Amino acid sequence: MAEAPSASRRRKLTPERERELLAVTAELVGEVGYEQVTMAAVAQRAKCSTATLYRQWESKPRLVISAWKALTAEHKHDLSHVDTGTLRGDLMGAVEYLVADDPANGTFASVPAAIVQDESLMEIVREILIHPILRDLAQLLDRAVSRGEIASGNPVIGVADQVLLGPWLAQTILFGTPATQELMESVVDLVLLPALTTQHATV
Repeated sequence: MAEAPSASRRRKLTPERERELLAVTAELVGEVGYEQVTMAAVAQRAKCSTATLYRQWESKPRLVISAWKALTAEHKHDLSHVDTGTLRGDLMGAVEYLVADDPANGTFASVPAAIVQDESLMEIVREILIHPILRDLAQLLDRAVSRGEIASGNPVIGVADQVLLGPWLAQTILFGTPATQELMESVVDLVLLPALTTQHATV
């Protein structure tokens, strides 16, 4: 007699259903804000059980941030798609990605305030939203090293992500406005690119 499929295998979500649940989550966050969203409310609107949500995403913070990432992906490619063949071209591609309008930001406008109160939420933001950007930037720099545009021992490689992302984040925190493409291109051309291409850079 054939063995029955395990419960986990029977209950595995299809990609279509996963996208549907994430879309419902984004919809609810946009309507009532992060703090008011509950797993039960998502389950009710999506016509699924809360157990399904917890099995797939473990917690409300992970579900919400996964929904944010999914909504962003609908409107723009991630940095892994940037590969122009030159260091400057790739860095400018990264700039375009960082400053591009993201409709998800409006939907999830209530999340940043919640992050201040919840370190576990910040950890998930880092894992799902920030770490992929850092990974893709590291790969971008590795390609430039392989092409000979950056010396492999250049110490700026280790802080390049901070040099690029620092002004992008600080503009909003310090001045209340998003970083512009002009600002970020200046960071690349005047600061990051010269430091990376100097053969004996020091920090």
